[in-house]
Amino acid sequence: MATAGSSAIEVRYVSAVGEDVVTTWDALDGDEAVRGLPVRRIPSHAGQRHYPGSFWSATTAAHVGYESRLELDRLWLADLDPTVAWIASQPVWLCGHDGPVRRRHAPDLLLQHADGSFALVDVKPAAFVDVPAVAEVFAWTGRLCAAKGWRYEVWSGASAVLMDNVRWLGGTRRPELVDPDALDVVQRVALTGMTLGEVLSASAPRVPAGLAAPVTRWLLWSGAWVADLQVPLSDATVIAWAQDAS
Repeated sequence: MATAGSSAIEVRYVSAVGEDVVTTWDALDGDEAVRGLPVRRIPSHAGQRHYPGSFWSATTAAHVGYESRLELDRLWLADLDPTVAWIASQPVWLCGHDGPVRRRHAPDLLLQHADGSFALVDVKPAAFVDVPAVAEVFAWTGRLCAAKGWRYEVWSGASAVLMDNVRWLGGTRRPELVDPDALDVVQRVALTGMTLGEVLSASAPRVPAGLAAPVTRWLLWSGAWVADLQVPLSDATVIAWAQDAS
């Protein structure tokens, strides 16, 4: 099914100062849209099956809304990703024809990367992704993104181990809570190939474990260190400086 030209696709978003903006997909300024306000309120009512809320993002230093726990998981991963420079929730309304069908869709997230590129993300449980009505909307959105040179992602979840690790690391994602003296010591003693336990032992003569442990978590969160997050983190986890792993 052919999609109408992107110049015919209407886009609505709310600017950072609360102004309603109407433009076309071709003319959409990603920098303006990603720093705008959500285009719709996330519903919250008694008896609903989803669990909406607000996530404090270290990337934006502000709260980002989410509609479900699955969407919250995707926000955690975006916040962890050092290539993501900004995150917006419910960023735009897309309105236009997909062949004879008129569509209206608000993707879940818009991510701006450090290299200036953008990615639209729809979060949907795997059981619903292939439902024809849903799949058609996602296919339409994907074609629009391809025409604009944006990436499009339909995300249905990650392993429980990965998410447990990310949430644990995220407890130290505020850099102002990291002790600078402990950070200096840990950075000096840590070498690629050491385990977390070995780093803590090497730091112990100069830094109490209660200060060094949060530093190791922050170095993993910030991307300065890399480790295998697909297995449970422990003292046996091997770390590497990011520049050594690239």
